[in-house]
Amino acid sequence: MSEPFDLNAQGLRLYAGRLYNHDYLWFSSFEISKLAATLPLIHNYALSYALSGYSYGVYFGNTPRYTEDLNAMQAYATPARPQGTVARTRFTQNAVNSCTLRTDDAPRGSNSPALGWRLVLDPVWRTGVGTGDLPGFSFYLFARASFNPPAVARLGKKGCPIRLEWDEITPARAILTDKSVRPTHAINPLDVQGEILSYEPMSIPPHLIFRIAEIRNDWFVFLGEHIVHVSRRFVPIGKGKASSG
Repeated sequence: MSEPFDLNAQGLRLYAGRLYNHDYLWFSSFEISKLAATLPLIHNYALSYALSGYSYGVYFGNTPRYTEDLNAMQAYATPARPQGTVARTRFTQNAVNSCTLRTDDAPRGSNSPALGWRLVLDPVWRTGVGTGDLPGFSFYLFARASFNPPAVARLGKKGCPIRLEWDEITPARAILTDKSVRPTHAINPLDVQGEILSYEPMSIPPHLIFRIAEIRNDWFVFLGEHIVHVSRRFVPIGKGKASSG
């Protein structure tokens, strides 16, 4: 059995975050024919890029460099899942030739617009304290001690403005347990070094995210209502896994 470790002593701070999108939030979770749909779950890679203010002015190549980019960032988020029901709106878009502004110069030669649809997440915002089911998305953020989590950022294909609220979890003391644990957040399976017992998958590029999961033989922070799985990227070298016996 490995000894617990303090994330703060490792130069990390842990925050419970709540995200509110103040406009229609769109990213392509999947595409079927001419429909591009947004699922009510935010991939932690997209969230980490947005919160870190990390983007490319010029990008060479056609292969994403997630590993290199995430290692260079000062903050790493868990996936964000909604609190309560998320409403969605479908927008119809007309595919027009951007050069000629015509619809009759398509290969088929007919003057007929190629209609498509975007299914996006409706705006949400704080409705007040004590309602029991505030809107928005909840997640956790691991950040370097020198990093100040932003109060506003932009997210998604159209740079949707988002507002963020933070509560620091302290002391952030990680414990290795061989018992089955269900974290209070969605899980990126690439962050797990223990055993995944059950999960509810959602397919969001670039890979699956588990909206709900049960894990054992891994590291967690337990504090009040918060049960936070510690990504393998933050477990110090030499810290092993619990015995399953």
